[in-house]
Amino acid sequence: MPIKNINYKILAILPIILAIVSIGIIYVNGLEKSIDVSGGVEITVMVHNNVNIDELKKMLPDGTIVRSAKTASGTFIIITANNNVNVDEINNALKKFLNIDDLNKVQYSFKQIGPTLSKKFWTDGFKALGFAFIFMAIVVYLVFRTPIPSGAVVLAAICDIIFAICGMSIFHIPVSTATVAALLMLLGYSVDTDIMLTTRVLKRGLGSIDERIKGAMKTGLTMSITTIVAMFVLYLVVTFIVPAASVLKDIAAVLLFGLIGDIMTTWLTNAGILKYYVEEYKGKK
Repeated sequence: MPIKNINYKILAILPIILAIVSIGIIYVNGLEKSIDVSGGVEITVMVHNNVNIDELKKMLPDGTIVRSAKTASGTFIIITANNNVNVDEINNALKKFLNIDDLNKVQYSFKQIGPTLSKKFWTDGFKALGFAFIFMAIVVYLVFRTPIPSGAVVLAAICDIIFAICGMSIFHIPVSTATVAALLMLLGYSVDTDIMLTTRVLKRGLGSIDERIKGAMKTGLTMSITTIVAMFVLYLVVTFIVPAASVLKDIAAVLLFGLIGDIMTTWLTNAGILKYYVEEYKGKK
């Protein structure tokens, strides 16, 4: 169906409505925090493949989370707990469970982050995201020198970030230094497709507005789908082949949520705003 036969104003509003709903979901579900931003301990120990995780859970103190990860080199147990949990109790439970008197006899690693450092990670991470938004908005405005198209690019980027955070909330992906980095990467992907669309529409006068949007869409969707497929493959590889690399899995998931949302915000919201700007707003002047 030709673009001109579609009520583009309604289509342009749909991703915004979804973004508002996503904010509500985030508010209700909340966000989980990794020990990077909440503080706590993480203990990793290599065990036999047939180890009973449920039995270990019963032996550990309240407030601990246990998961296992199988790799080519063996099976690892990963225990996380907040700073209120006694680390000695966890270590004693592990010794009893593994039937050893010294954890140095097994492949064992320990990481602890205090509340002060974790709070700094939290504030600095979102400061970085905020500054990235501000500088992105300034650069976009300097490129196009018009508030409506520039605002559309910024709005699309904001919606993409909201969609990604909503996905994190629904699927319990914790906020961590890795996922904040993924949000920064998503900001770059989002702005890339939106700037490409806006440049094609405003700075290349060949063809009608619909033809320019369609031409940009062919290029943009190819870019987005290629990246989505790559992130999906990475997610599957980490899930089924190298589950110990959970950080990469979280990054891939966050990018998938945001990039899928970016298809809507770019080709419905941003394209709709640009169509209105060229055909109606500028036409009235």
